[in-house]
Amino acid sequence: MRNKPQELCWLEAMKHRGHLSNEEQNSYQRLSNGIQGEVIFDQLFDHFLGNEVSYLDDVTLDYRGDVLQMDKILQNKSIVYLADIKNYQGNYVYENNALKIGGTVFANDIIEQARRARRIFTRLFEDYQLPLEIKNVIVFINDQGRITLNDDLSEIILNYEEIPSWLMSLRGQTQASQSMNWQNLIKNYQISHYGTKRICTTERFKHLKKGVHCAKCGSFSLTSKRYVLQCACGYVEAKKIAYLRTICECGIIRHHLPLKRSEIVDFFGKGYSIDYIKNTLLEYFSPIQPNKKDGKYQNYGLPFEYWFKNELDQLEKLAKRKNWQNGL
Repeated sequence: MRNKPQELCWLEAMKHRGHLSNEEQNSYQRLSNGIQGEVIFDQLFDHFLGNEVSYLDDVTLDYRGDVLQMDKILQNKSIVYLADIKNYQGNYVYENNALKIGGTVFANDIIEQARRARRIFTRLFEDYQLPLEIKNVIVFINDQGRITLNDDLSEIILNYEEIPSWLMSLRGQTQASQSMNWQNLIKNYQISHYGTKRICTTERFKHLKKGVHCAKCGSFSLTSKRYVLQCACGYVEAKKIAYLRTICECGIIRHHLPLKRSEIVDFFGKGYSIDYIKNTLLEYFSPIQPNKKDGKYQNYGLPFEYWFKNELDQLEKLAKRKNWQNGL
């Protein structure tokens, strides 16, 4: 599963419970477009290649102090491709070592960024005597976007309609003997994704909308039954999962601080069981100081589906069984 960056998760939570500044809204749109483009490429990749090509998604790597992030890395014979996915809309031109749209020149040189990544990976592979060539692929994934090249480039640049044929050219050509070597080597130097530096102040936190919102439509108008919360849209969610999801959402917003029981109770607002919140914290979250009863718990600043991804299937099966046995 491709994870959203923490900054996008933070902006989504703040947008849902309050409002975003113009700068925050622009960042939200940019990051949202970015992840949407990556997901579209993943779908095309799966459709045309399935499991035929070894790959890694969303890699943040630190090698000898050089940190970079790659959207997708894949292997074809003795070549490892570093794929950078651009969800740009409009007609772009690359000339005189610069990306332009109309009369506007982009401040960031996407080609130089790609070449920097290639240099770092080439050094990594050479240091470990891994005989694989590194190539860059820059994918313009938006069907309403197009790039025209007026410079001669060694990098592979793909417009949307060129993606299927390029992916199909990779079919049946992976060398499994080297596949695990390069993947394991990269994983040795993988680090956590970039965290957000955005902070929700205590004052701003107080004014956010309180309660549990529907995981499907986002409404805060939920009906509480014994084991579930039900939305007017028809969506029904196990109460345990809804509470865990909401605690994690509070953790995203206040990612720079431990989870605080008093703050979480306030985040839920009126109409939600304080005892249920306390019991959920005790059962699923790790106290900062186990011997103290100060109501502070470890905060990873992640959405529920990432934080509890290993337990998600078990939680859902348990909730369905309990609901079936006891009714809604």
